[in-house]
Amino acid sequence: MRLALLISFGWSLTTLVSAAQEAPVTPPGPDLEVRKAIVSPAPPAPAPAAATASAPTAPASIPPATTPAPAPASTTTPAPPAPAAPPTPTQTAMPAPAPGSTPDPDDEPKDGETVVKAVAVPEMMPLVPPTAPPVQPQEGKIVFTRCEIQPPAIALTFDDGPHPEFTPKLLDTLKKENIKVTFFLVGRCVSAYPNVVKRMVDEGHEIASHSWSHPLLTSLGDKSLESQMQRTHDAIIKACGVTPTLYRPPYGATRLSQRKYIHDKYGYLAILWDVDPLDWQHPRSSKKVHDRVLEQTRIGSIILCHDIHETTVDAMPTTIADLKARGFQFLTVSQLIDLEKQAPALPNSPRLPPQAIAAMAAAATPAPPPKPVVPPKPTPKPMDTSQPLSLEAPGEIKL
Repeated sequence: MRLALLISFGWSLTTLVSAAQEAPVTPPGPDLEVRKAIVSPAPPAPAPAAATASAPTAPASIPPATTPAPAPASTTTPAPPAPAAPPTPTQTAMPAPAPGSTPDPDDEPKDGETVVKAVAVPEMMPLVPPTAPPVQPQEGKIVFTRCEIQPPAIALTFDDGPHPEFTPKLLDTLKKENIKVTFFLVGRCVSAYPNVVKRMVDEGHEIASHSWSHPLLTSLGDKSLESQMQRTHDAIIKACGVTPTLYRPPYGATRLSQRKYIHDKYGYLAILWDVDPLDWQHPRSSKKVHDRVLEQTRIGSIILCHDIHETTVDAMPTTIADLKARGFQFLTVSQLIDLEKQAPALPNSPRLPPQAIAAMAAAATPAPPPKPVVPPKPTPKPMDTSQPLSLEAPGEIKL
């Protein structure tokens, strides 16, 4: 009797271990959500026989091997469905609760439910980083729209070149008028026409960066921004051997974090403008460029033009001549900035009439130092030969 009881208990224990080993395991999903899988509750199973419990009456003989014995169900967690099985209509998904929040009673697992937490995966970084908080740079003023100065000086600037035809024509005009300007160059044009850039430098003009391909910098990430600035920087140095110190962002748009990055890495100052003749708008006209420049220009202005438009280049001879007639002096942007740092500014730098501008230009022009006055040498008195020569000394008393 005891032998039959031990054989029956051993058969049940072997079947239980085998069922536990063959139970499938559902792998966690790749997302960051908490998934709730509803599993139909298993029918209650009889508790396994224990050694200390009273044994039921066993059969007189061992049951044949072909007769399967009923496997007792596990009292722990019921086996989840196989991985290949499609989700049942009752399967739902819930987002993970926020830290410190009170759980919703409806979200708590109910009878027959198993909550499975998925393993976290690295988050993809956005292509365009978020705008940094507005932090004013500590290095001082790094953005210039115009310059607050006293002398009637201005800076004429040209963007988007060099152009193989129009820029050399403009250089001829500037050479004839004997003025110096600042060119903000597009890197790929510098690479295409390095001889024009070399001529700019040889004739005394200032060159600066205007990005490689004229994109909107605020739409770029860090790597794209660095590529735009570095490639242009290297192209300018290769073309003329001069390292630029200024840049103008395309469309005048940059984020504060981008301005600080460009200044910290390249030492560039950002140059904007306060005079814009809109010479790129259609219909284009040289007269429009001339009239708008003269209407907007005041002391310390930075004038924006484009040497890739023929109408703009054609407007320069009369525009420069009329600005000179009003008493304005032409400087490069760097010279204008240096003038602001050295001299105090007029209040609000108003637009002055031509007569006042001419008077200020004359007063601002330093007079040459006076030459030392050398007294004229006395000319010897000619000898009077009409009188007889006297041997008496002058003032001698005659006896």
